[in-house]
Amino acid sequence: MAITVTAFGQGFMAAMKAGTDFDGATYQMSLHTATFTPNVDTMDFQDDLTNEVANGNGYNTGGVVLSSMTLTYDSTTDQIRWDFADPTWTFSASTSWRYGVVWINTAGAASTDPLMFLLDWGATQTVSGAYTITLDPAGLYALDLT
Repeated sequence: MAITVTAFGQGFMAAMKAGTDFDGATYQMSLHTATFTPNVDTMDFQDDLTNEVANGNGYNTGGVVLSSMTLTYDSTTDQIRWDFADPTWTFSASTSWRYGVVWINTAGAASTDPLMFLLDWGATQTVSGAYTITLDPAGLYALDLT
């Protein structure tokens, strides 16, 4: 199943206005159930998130820290691309979610952690055991500059 990735416009703007060092930031991905109602036009900070997968069974509240972040510019497509190592969870019991949210952990309050990207599986996923999100080799998200 293909995962759709969309940027949180208000969160992205908040990060830009704050002068966020996108290359040096700590990015995290949390998982949210189908009862979460994302709005990429109005949600801006991590305190807007609801219905996160419950802590336990191999999932930690707040999700996982995304590692090996690279920020590149592709002059052929005029895009800035965000990429990370493929995130992995090992669930010890059936765990269900529909959405993933990538946000920047500013080490402050949730009201200062800008939302960056929404991942939508299109339907609830239920997994027990190891689960890895295989990110596109071109990156998780591309900001088109044309």
